[in-house]
Amino acid sequence: MADTPRRLSALVDLAATLPAAAGQGISLQLQQSLVMLNLRGTADSAFSKAVHSACNCKLPIAPNSSSMCPQGSILRLGPNEWLLVSSGGHWSVTMMIPGATLTDVSHARIAVQIHGDKSSDMLAKGCAIDLHPRQFPAGTCVQTSIAKIGVILHRPQNDDNFMLYAARSYAGSFWHWLTSAANEYGYHVVTPQTGSDK
Repeated sequence: MADTPRRLSALVDLAATLPAAAGQGISLQLQQSLVMLNLRGTADSAFSKAVHSACNCKLPIAPNSSSMCPQGSILRLGPNEWLLVSSGGHWSVTMMIPGATLTDVSHARIAVQIHGDKSSDMLAKGCAIDLHPRQFPAGTCVQTSIAKIGVILHRPQNDDNFMLYAARSYAGSFWHWLTSAANEYGYHVVTPQTGSDK
């Protein structure tokens, strides 16, 4: 199999690694080499089965929902639209899904993972969504705005862990807001190695 070109985040030159220190309540981690595919199709039984067969992952149908599997995550963006996110090269636009339109949007978005016991408090500074686990439980994802920047906000696990996806063109502004909002709680930055993924 040919090597897949390495995907670098638009933030790679903006986000210098900062080591963890005592009293820091926020971890900001750049997500590199993610494959992000926009999927469109009719959310009927046949289409759901076709997606499951190709991705080995359940297609989320309920509003603001997602599904996770070892291959990646599928986030529901609308009645007939989803975002497929994979870090292992498991999914591609060449997948055979009858009735589907697949578009690679990997280079159009940045992805940042936010973790820590102050994550919800930090995000609340710029986001109107109630992020309390009772209102925003694990598996929830929404399209919203943070500091007037459109984002997809996903809570993959039942803890203070969030994935944020924003347009690449807003990378600098978005990173500035994240670090400014996290500064009150103390934060550290984790950046992936820029060499081989092996």
